[in-house]
Formats: sequence, C-alpha cells, structure tokens
Amino acid sequence: MDNNFITKGFTDIICVNFNDELINLQKIIYGKTKDYLIEHEQNLPIEKKINLQFKKIPSDELWSQLMKTVNESEALKNIINSDGIKKAFKIIFKNPKPFDISTFRARFPNQKRVMYNWHQDEGTWYLSKNTKHLNKFPATLWLSLNGANKNDSIQLVNHSHKKKLYDHQFITGQGFFNIKNKKMIKGEEIYTVETKASECVIFHPLTMHRSVPSKKLSLRPRYTIDVRYYDDEFKPQINVDWNFKIKKIFKKLF
Repeated sequence: MDNNFITKGFTDIICVNFNDELINLQKIIYGKTKDYLIEHEQNLPIEKKINLQFKKIPSDELWSQLMKTVNESEALKNIINSDGIKKAFKIIFKNPKPFDISTFRARFPNQKRVMYNWHQDEGTWYLSKNTKHLNKFPATLWLSLNGANKNDSIQLVNHSHKKKLYDHQFITGQGFFNIKNKKMIKGEEIYTVETKASECVIFHPLTMHRSVPSKKLSLRPRYTIDVRYYDDEFKPQINVDWNFKIKKIFKKLF
C-alpha cells in the first residue's frame, strides 16, 4: 500500500493512463457546452476546448443538463471501470472493487452549490440507510478532466485521517458535507491540489477536504470525477464523535 496514503492520508499526484475513455468523455462535455464558450478555432485539441472560458456566467439549467448527461453516460462508466483507474487504485489496494457511487462534477463560475466546505467522505457513508454503503470505507480518486489550479481545485488536510470521524452538518443539496467544528484545521497542514488533465490524487475516507474557496470570478469551468473503490481487507479503526453517533441512532428511526 502506498506509504503516503497511510501516513499523510492521500497519495502524490498520479497520472492515469487511458485509451479512448478520457477523450470520449471530454467530447461529450464539449458537445453540451460549445455554444456557450468564447469564440475559438474548431480544430483545437479537445483538451483545450474544454478549458476555454464561458462567454458569460452560464445558467443553472446548463449545469443541470450537463451533470445529467455525463452522469448517465456510458463514457463515464467506461472511465470508472477502465484499466487505468484500476491500476491507479492498485497503488493503495490489493483487490480494489468499484464502490456504488462515483460522480462527475462540473464547477461553473459563481455557483455556490458546487462549493463544498471541510468534510470527510466517510461522514456520508456512515449515515447512509443503504446497507451496501456501510463499512466499505471507499477511497476517493479525484480525477481532473481539464486540469485544476490553486484557485479552482480542492484542498486536503495532512494527517487528518488519523484523528476521528467528526460531527458533520447536513447541507441542503449536498448531504453531510460540513464538519461542525473546524478549529482543529491548521493552515500549515493544508495541501492544495494542482493537476493536469488525466491526473488524480487518491485520498483516505477520513481525510478532511474541501473545495478551494472562490477568491475571484473565473469563467473557466473545472471538470472532475470522484471515483470510489474499496478493498474488503481495508478496514480502518474509526473513533466517531459522540454527537455524530447520536445522529446515526436517530437517523435509523426515520
């Protein structure tokens, strides 16, 4: 198992090798957004086309249409189940298996819904009513489809996976994606991910992370996939905040 995943809570940046899976998905994204992008040459490579800025702030309707189209596409399934993704997960797992939920995400300018505060992914699975999600402890492979810089990426907290599963608040439209008490997060422990297209980082289900807060408006979109795999032999011992334990007890009643 990768040493950084165990000690830091996340791997170094990994380049995923694809056949046609990545370019096929990039073509779908471009096909849905091309009429809203700034003027450009049609013979540009597809990876440059999906990096172009919008002419203006796009509508929520366009975002919803794109999310639906991509998340229901065979092209997304082909990426999630590709040999390149499986090989990346074998860096940390001996026998990686696809988890039930992997999601394409589009970050459009000036859209608050796509901004996630500090949270741990296990906070969602811990309170799930779906028994298939319980005690799987999936790792998340955060895959960039068009590159991410320090202003529109995600941030991870070094060594945060070694502490506990913190109390999470429910956010409408997102789920349990907000750690209630953030005093334990130290600025010097925050790592901002920067990637090129087809690069990724894999992080532990207890690693605290968030979207980089928007400091200035950029009309360039960011496209990523949260790919999740688990291993039956990977069963970390988890100390759960007692407030969160109480939430789980009451959630079973509804």
